[in-house]
Amino acid sequence: MFEKIQTIQMPAPDPAGPAPAAEEPAASRLRRARDGAQRLALHTAACPAFWLCLLGTLFYAKMAVQRVDQHLTGSYDFGLIFGVVHGWAFHGFPSEPLSQPMFTSEWGDHFAPMLAILAPLLWIHDSPGILAGAQAVIICAAGIPIYFAVRRMHGPVAGSIACVFYLSCMEVQNAIGFDIHENMFEPLLIAIALERALARRWTAMSVAAGLLLLCYEDMGALVFLFGLWALRHRKWRHGAVLCLLGPFVMILFSNVIVPVFGHDQAYWQIRHFDYQGTLNASTMQQALLHVFEHPGHAWRVMFDEQYKKTTWWLLFAPLGCVCLLSPIGYFSMTTIVLLMLSSNDTHGSFHYHFYLQVAPILVIGAADGLRRIGLVARWLWRRARRPLPDRLGWLRAQRTRRIAVVALALAALAGSYASQRQHGRTTSMAAWQFVRGKDVRNHQKLTAINTAATHVPSGVNVLASNDLGTVLIARDTDVPLSQYADYAFFDTGFHPGITGPQLAATLEQQGFSLVFLDDGVYVMKLIRR
Repeated sequence: MFEKIQTIQMPAPDPAGPAPAAEEPAASRLRRARDGAQRLALHTAACPAFWLCLLGTLFYAKMAVQRVDQHLTGSYDFGLIFGVVHGWAFHGFPSEPLSQPMFTSEWGDHFAPMLAILAPLLWIHDSPGILAGAQAVIICAAGIPIYFAVRRMHGPVAGSIACVFYLSCMEVQNAIGFDIHENMFEPLLIAIALERALARRWTAMSVAAGLLLLCYEDMGALVFLFGLWALRHRKWRHGAVLCLLGPFVMILFSNVIVPVFGHDQAYWQIRHFDYQGTLNASTMQQALLHVFEHPGHAWRVMFDEQYKKTTWWLLFAPLGCVCLLSPIGYFSMTTIVLLMLSSNDTHGSFHYHFYLQVAPILVIGAADGLRRIGLVARWLWRRARRPLPDRLGWLRAQRTRRIAVVALALAALAGSYASQRQHGRTTSMAAWQFVRGKDVRNHQKLTAINTAATHVPSGVNVLASNDLGTVLIARDTDVPLSQYADYAFFDTGFHPGITGPQLAATLEQQGFSLVFLDDGVYVMKLIRR
């Protein structure tokens, strides 16, 4: 018996090709974008690090802007950075008027093209205060990748405590209290690079690490270490690019860019990293050669002064030195060793901004160090081949390990707070003075300063005391050495030993005449040279 077989006729192919897919309606695209924005908003609202960093940003931004309004910011460091960003915004190049005639461009002083991304802020509002607030946002934002890095290892509670530790640590407080500086971008990029490397996202890590080269000239050494980390995990292309690019940019800056835009290579290296008194070296190359030939002497130099020992203690003691149990913790040594070997006491002191970029490294390194302690403990227990008694079975639970980590994190946070309170250290920290309401000037003094500033024309050379230069810098007003000044603007009551009443008498002898005087605030004009 034969079954009837039915054949299926296939449609003939269309010679014109397949019909194009219908274009997605605009309403559908808008709906998808709206749904994506809603999901992002929900995830952001559920992230404790976002709210912690927002609180930190509000606190530090208010403190920083108040310091500008109270004329407490240093016109040299703050004014230099503002002048550079102002140059990017309105002149198209990183001018540095405060350093003229020594440097006509920032690249004769520092290599930080990353500052150019702040230029649009001055298009909105050309004022030093907006940069002070922007720095607070950028520095505090590093707490978010720190949270995610620690959460991946120890859970959300430990991640939140790590975020709080970073936001309240002395490195962050001192950096924001020390006005603004080029290294404001480094904590965020370093934290992103570390978090992405721990997540095994090597391309994102390489991009974040590569951007560090645009923040400061000494970041090449840290980028080289990121390259070694990638090579350790057999990411040959990522590692090779970073290992070559980091040293190349450092050599390019010190041997090509500085001689072109500044004085010369030796002058820059002596000015920023003075190794003459410690390593008998006048250039970076000579300093490296001395370290390799005399490692014992270099080791002693890093601990030869009390202020250096204090800095070592304040960096590592709050974390119990646990960060040194992780390879990540040693990433900080590229900055610390470079500063400790310098004979400039400000580099080894903890009261400035130099150690800001170390903070995320130490926090994430401490979390990784705790993780490695747990791995070693489990490995040793397996080697012992002894079963855990039933009554101690709770020690194997993941919850127990996380509770122990949280307890240690809280202890580190308490240690950081205790170190800030020791030996009257709060008097030199702007954040504590801001909380106590002591970092202010009275209304009469502020009125005198603001009125005096109106008597200084724009575009002239002004000799200004360090606390008053930011009043003028937004007006393209230079603040050079006295021999190049046409005006003088200073407060005799803020630094009596430097800008006391004797300064007015000295300037009168040099040909300056009084233009304005109120409550110890002087404006003087050059009549004759």
